[in-house]
Amino acid sequence: MNKTNKEISQEFFENINKKEYNFAFDMFDETLEWLIMGTANVSGIYDKRKISLGLKGLARTFEGFQFTLGELTSEDDRVSIIAESHAVHKKNGKKYNNHYHFLFTFKNGKIILVKEFFDTIHANWVELPD
Repeated sequence: MNKTNKEISQEFFENINKKEYNFAFDMFDETLEWLIMGTANVSGIYDKRKISLGLKGLARTFEGFQFTLGELTSEDDRVSIIAESHAVHKKNGKKYNNHYHFLFTFKNGKIILVKEFFDTIHANWVELPD
């Protein structure tokens, strides 16, 4: 039985939380574009290789980084995901608790486009020395 786009989205975040990156990144199409919106230090356009490195970097930067998923809405080839993260910055000890909206677009069961929105002021703040 083929998984729905919504199920794939949930599984992606479960794998990121468990640091099972290969399983998570296998859900990406080779042509993936990941857009991090806003003015955070990490904002920009990423391809599959660069976002994979970035997501792995969360574990190096933060202690206990976890996503908690809220509402998921699926329509056509898109899944809208409301999420929250919790972690502690390893260098300065600041608690990181951000809120997100991800819009995943799928083609043939693979993620081809992600638009990520989050509180960029909080993201920049957590990187500042205490």
